[in-house]
Amino acid sequence: MVLCGCRRGELTGFRWAGADLDAGCLTVARPILQFGGELHEEATAKSKAGDRLVYLDDDTVILLKAHRQIQEMERELAGEDWQDNDLVFCQPDGRPWNPDHVSKHFKLLAARAGVPVIKLHEGGRHTGNSLLYDAEVPEDIVMQRIGHASRDMNQHYNHPLAERHRAAAEKVAALVRKAGETA
Repeated sequence: MVLCGCRRGELTGFRWAGADLDAGCLTVARPILQFGGELHEEATAKSKAGDRLVYLDDDTVILLKAHRQIQEMERELAGEDWQDNDLVFCQPDGRPWNPDHVSKHFKLLAARAGVPVIKLHEGGRHTGNSLLYDAEVPEDIVMQRIGHASRDMNQHYNHPLAERHRAAAEKVAALVRKAGETA
């Protein structure tokens, strides 16, 4: 989620049918949301821009291939109790994860790791968006990866690392020094 900047409903709704691990991508298609304690599968992505491919790095592809093998073993162990929802991320019996559970588990992992406990949305989408900018990925690619149609919304999610701010300060200072040398 952090590397891709996807929404938690997108994460819980990724399907193997929309996964092309040879090409290194997942399809955002039918997010799983929660309303009044009940899980609800959306018919489409949140927006037209949200209906997209999420491209993965090589290490994540390797992890997902291993995850799929483990999931196949879980399917065999569950036998008739397996609920086949074709979900990439599901409970050991195939049922979908409640997005609220995923958020709570994220906070638990953060606390155990001794890092600041923040909302999954901030830790996932905001951090993912910021990392893309810090890696100097072009804005149009960032917007496509995150699923934003508006530059304003995309900038709302951007929180550059302090190193980027320091680098910007150094670039401005160097420009002023250079101008002073030629004057």
